[in-house]
This record gives sequence, structure tokens and C-alpha cells, in this order.
Amino acid sequence: MNWRDQLQARLLEIQPESVRALDAAAYQLSTEVLPDTPVHRQENSPGPACALALGIDVLNGLDVQQAQHLISQTRLYVAPRILLAARENCALDEAMFRALGFSLCATDATENLRIYEYDLATYKTVPDWLNARFWAHPERWEP
Repeated sequence: MNWRDQLQARLLEIQPESVRALDAAAYQLSTEVLPDTPVHRQENSPGPACALALGIDVLNGLDVQQAQHLISQTRLYVAPRILLAARENCALDEAMFRALGFSLCATDATENLRIYEYDLATYKTVPDWLNARFWAHPERWEP
């Protein structure tokens, strides 16, 4: 299965309410795969927040700092969930994607392309100590 088929399958599995296409290839793919879903183009002006941001060629030609800035801006202002395709010549390697909270969801060895996914809801597991058992009990305080 090539990367395009894997990306299509992932989009169909997610079924986002809205998509922000970060480049022309992402816009074309998302309108083909999700015809009933509103797809917004990435523009310089801020647009509506979307459920998913999709980028296929958006990282091409960017250096590390530019790529990290783009990802940070997208995460903060555009969508809580991101799908990015990273080609072999991408400035960010797998460790950098992992450090940014992404997980590898698919690879295409023939075209040397990897697909990374970021989801704000699941990127960090909740530690065991963060629950009501260890919180203060105000009823136990004596005046």
C-alpha cells in the first residue's frame, strides 16, 4: 500500500468535521477523500479553527527552525490534530517529530515517505498520580 492510500485510509478513519489543507496537494486529496467535509486552504490570514490540519508538501524546502515554527503555529492556532507527510529530504528527522509530540503512523519505503500524526487528546498519557486519590481533602482541615 503506498503512502497516498495510507493517508486516504487514515482520513476516512478519522472523519474530521473540518480540514485545513496546508498546501495544494493536501487540498486536492482532502476534497477527493472527504467530499462532504468543509476544507479550508491555508492562507496568511487566520481562518477558522479546524478539526484536522493536513500537510503533504508543506515541509518541502523548509529548514528545521521554519518547520518547527510551522508545526507550532498549526498546533496552537489551526487544529488540535495534524497529519503530515515527510519526504526523505525533510529537515526534521524521526526523533524531532517525536519530540514535537508526533507519532509515526505509516511509511512508504519505495518513495521514502513517512506520515506523522499529532493528536492533542492522546499525545501524552495521564500519569497515575494525577487523580483525585492524591488531592487534598478540605473536609479534613481543622480551623
